Amino acid sequence: MAPNHSRVPAITLTLLALSTGSLGQKKVTNEFTDPATGIVLQRFFGAKSGYGFGIALPTNPTNSFIGQLTFPLNNGAGWGGWSLTGDMEGPLLMAAWSDGTSVVSSFRQAANEKDNPPEVAGNFSVKPIAKGTSVNNTFLTYTFLCEGCLGAQLGLDPNAAGTGKGVEMGWALSDKPVQNPGSSAGVLAFHNIGEGGFKADLTLAKRPEFDTWAALAGPPVAGAAGAKPFDTTKGGSGGDSGDEDSDDEDSGDESDDDD
Repeated sequence: MAPNHSRVPAITLTLLALSTGSLGQKKVTNEFTDPATGIVLQRFFGAKSGYGFGIALPTNPTNSFIGQLTFPLNNGAGWGGWSLTGDMEGPLLMAAWSDGTSVVSSFRQAANEKDNPPEVAGNFSVKPIAKGTSVNNTFLTYTFLCEGCLGAQLGLDPNAAGTGKGVEMGWALSDKPVQNPGSSAGVLAFHNIGEGGFKADLTLAKRPEFDTWAALAGPPVAGAAGAKPFDTTKGGSGGDSGDEDSDDEDSGDESDDDD
C-alpha cells in the first residue's frame, strides 16, 4: 500500500498569472534523504507550491541519474514536471501525474510554455523505483532511474557536475486534471500553480551508493505509440539567464527539507 502522506496538507492555491520564460530568482538544492528508500538526493523544495525535485548521480557522472518528483494533488488531479534547463522550451522534460491508482510519467519537449508539449522518445528511458513511488488523492511521489537522460543535446551536460557550480534546472506544477490520464500521451493543462528555475548542485549530488540505489529500479516504462522523436537540435538550446522578474510567487522559493 502507498505510504500515508497526510502530513502534507492539501493546499488551495490562487491561480497565478505567469510571465512566459520568466523564472525569477534561483535557489540551490539541499541534501535530502528519502525515508522510503534511503536515497540521498540534492533536492529543491518550494514551500508555497509543495513541489519537490531531487537528483542523485554516480561518483563518476554518466548520462543517467536518479530523480524524485513530489507534489500535492487536487483531489487526485494535477501534474508536476522538471526540465533539464531553466527554460521549458527545447530541453528534455518529464511530467508525471496520477491515473487514479498509479503514477504515469511521460517525456516531453515543448515548443512554447502554453501549449501541451508532445510526448517524445529517444535514447533515454525511465525506470520507476517502486519502493519510493506512491500516490493517493492528495500527494504524489515518483522515484525513478533516468537512463540516457543527461547530455548536452538534451539540455544538461553531465560534465557540469564536476565544475563545482550549480546547474540550472526548471520545474512546473498544475492542479488541473490531465486529459486521458491513463496514457503517457495524456494532455497536460497549463502549469497554473507555478513554474520556475533552481540551481542543482550536481557536485554534491554525486554519491558512491548510486549503483546500489539504481539496482532498485524496475523495467523501463514504454511510451505511447505516437511519441515523436526528440529533436536534439533544439534540446541544448534551453537555458535562462535568470535576469527577468517572475510573477510566480513560488518561483525560486526553496526551503530546507520538509522533514
